[in-house]
Amino acid sequence: MANIAAFAQLSEKPYPTKFPQYSMRCICLQNDPVTSQAILVECTTCVDTEWPLSHKGGQAVLQTLKDRFRRLCDPMRHLSLLAFLIILMPSLLQAQVGDGRIYVRRIVFVGTDRINDNVLRREVSQLEGTHINTVALEQSRLRLERLPYVERAKITQRPVKDAPDQVDVLITITEAPARQYRVGGAYSESLRISGYGYFINENLFGTGQRFFARVEASEFHTAAQLSHTDPYVRPNRVSRTIGLSSRRFDQLTADTTELEGDLVRARLEYGYQVAERQAIRLGLALQDAELSTGLLASSQLENWVRNNGNPTVQGNESSTDYFTAEFLFGWHHDTRDKKVFPSTGVEQLLSLKITVPGSEVEFYAIDYELSKYWPLNGGWTAKIGSKLGFGAKYGSKTSSLAPNLNWFAGGPNSVRGYRENRLGPKDSLGNPYGGNLFVSTQFELMMPLPEKWQKHIRIGFFYDIGNVFSTENISFLDDDGQSLDYRFRISELRQSMGIAAQILIPLGLFRLSYGVPLNAEHDNPNRFLRDDIERIQIAIGVDF
Repeated sequence: MANIAAFAQLSEKPYPTKFPQYSMRCICLQNDPVTSQAILVECTTCVDTEWPLSHKGGQAVLQTLKDRFRRLCDPMRHLSLLAFLIILMPSLLQAQVGDGRIYVRRIVFVGTDRINDNVLRREVSQLEGTHINTVALEQSRLRLERLPYVERAKITQRPVKDAPDQVDVLITITEAPARQYRVGGAYSESLRISGYGYFINENLFGTGQRFFARVEASEFHTAAQLSHTDPYVRPNRVSRTIGLSSRRFDQLTADTTELEGDLVRARLEYGYQVAERQAIRLGLALQDAELSTGLLASSQLENWVRNNGNPTVQGNESSTDYFTAEFLFGWHHDTRDKKVFPSTGVEQLLSLKITVPGSEVEFYAIDYELSKYWPLNGGWTAKIGSKLGFGAKYGSKTSSLAPNLNWFAGGPNSVRGYRENRLGPKDSLGNPYGGNLFVSTQFELMMPLPEKWQKHIRIGFFYDIGNVFSTENISFLDDDGQSLDYRFRISELRQSMGIAAQILIPLGLFRLSYGVPLNAEHDNPNRFLRDDIERIQIAIGVDF
């Protein structure tokens, strides 16, 4: 889209208005290779140049130009970025199409107290000393407002005295709190009650660097993590994250068989912004892990601990420890209009980790998540959310994917109406074992609500389908010693439908759903193949 500059001068004609009197001299268009000169001329000719460019008159002239651009130019090309720059300069009254350019002398940030100037300047696409580009200015504003410590960025232009072809660009910044402290709790059916606290500084010492610390504890696990991110370790928008975490658990969920674990992990990742809404990351993680089983261990857990890593067996108790180095890859694409309760856009996340050959346990795991939103007539919003996960061992030294890396299905995050994390393979004790293949899709249709509630509540109908499967060489037997097959089959995808509500509260996100299973095996006489039904499900304090 062309850039427009409407030149004006102080009018010598007496107009009966209290506003300052200016009239349009000329309209200068900086054409692009797509919009033809003929269209530009038609857009700007026949504008009444004798119309005063006062407060009201100027708005009418500029609206006329805008309407013509909408009518004659491709409406899909940067219409939201079209801006009208009014520069006051003395000259004769005349309307014409020209090729004059307005140059940016200086870019000045206003209203910043806690942000270093270079932190903001590196987000600006418009360069000093070049001609003004409204597309670059709008892109700069969007990039600035995506910074977590910037609430709003407002861009204005100021003419340069005695330099009619130059302007200064003023960017007024409204700062958002960079430091966040939070202490709270959460509840879910699978993890029961948990507590957490964290501290985030998104703008460490005004440098734009991020520091994050979090601790959490529940009935089954404790965890702590620290990380530091420098978003511009290289000038070409390359970021670096250094992280350290520790996790200890006694059970993976409330319903799984006891499995004790101690994990210590360090990671180094580099990210690159390949596009405005798209980034990739590459890294390396080092992990030291110890898993142990007790007297009441299932045969599947006991077999894995005794046959992988560096096992130690003492009577009925077994343990193993192993060290792994992992290559990490991630891709993130996000075009959502809002992070909380979006109404349009797509978010995609892809992550891959694979152990370096020679690690004491060799495996790979891949995750993919898709969330797509689009508005419908009458204020309705549709959403489709899909999650896919797959992992497996490679090489001969590892028997299968580690139990703590398995996926679980059922409940609010996969298939509502089924008891949380109870779908899929069962171990020798009849408890969920999880699987190395996870498939889930949730369709939602959210109803319109009054505007004052839209930022806090969402209510709608859903249809869920999914399950978790085991494709590795793990032996599953029922009470009669018959082999159980938990491999992927379309007929084993569980389905449900119902109504759900999400309410944003100070603690986090409160989720309530009522689901009706459509093909549950709740009457199966074999307890290893029976589904557990839970129509009403509640989760609260979930981070987003």
